[in-house]
Amino acid sequence: MIRSFIAIDIANSQKEEIGRMTDALKYARTGVRWVRPENLHLTIKFLGSVDETGIEKIAEALAEITSQCAPFKIELKQIGAFSSLKRPDIIWIGITKTPALAALAAEIDERLSKMGIKKEDRPFSPHLTIARVKNLKGYDEIYEKLVSLSDRDFGICAVDEIALMKSELMPEGARYARMKSFRLSGN
Repeated sequence: MIRSFIAIDIANSQKEEIGRMTDALKYARTGVRWVRPENLHLTIKFLGSVDETGIEKIAEALAEITSQCAPFKIELKQIGAFSSLKRPDIIWIGITKTPALAALAAEIDERLSKMGIKKEDRPFSPHLTIARVKNLKGYDEIYEKLVSLSDRDFGICAVDEIALMKSELMPEGARYARMKSFRLSGN
């Protein structure tokens, strides 16, 4: 079984910029676990554990979907959190929910549900997870800094492919590997 998800990668320059920002917040001894810049991505759909045959069927469906989807752009801006910036579980950078992104996510969810993969029970909320908060110890040291950065704009990202990713849980955090890429080639 392969723990997997479907994602959009962001530009390396944006990963580096976000990495510099999070490095500046790591000074505080907190219960916050920051995502390494190389692991930053927009999850379109988390698949969970899938066997090899399932991975191949998912890949076939993604190839068909992306052949009908034109490239588009997304904007990365604002820092927020689930449930709130004051008492977060997840700290994120927001992504504009463009019609093209929403349509792609909906088509993937719909197509994969016909293959037995559970449909999302929450509305699609595009974001880049930049940190997971294990506990609020020391969080007040970075809270004000996060509030001051909350309106920050991280720029526009061209989306011309999606990836089928593998996730391995390690003691030092998750390690992600790209299994297959699919170019958006529709008009």
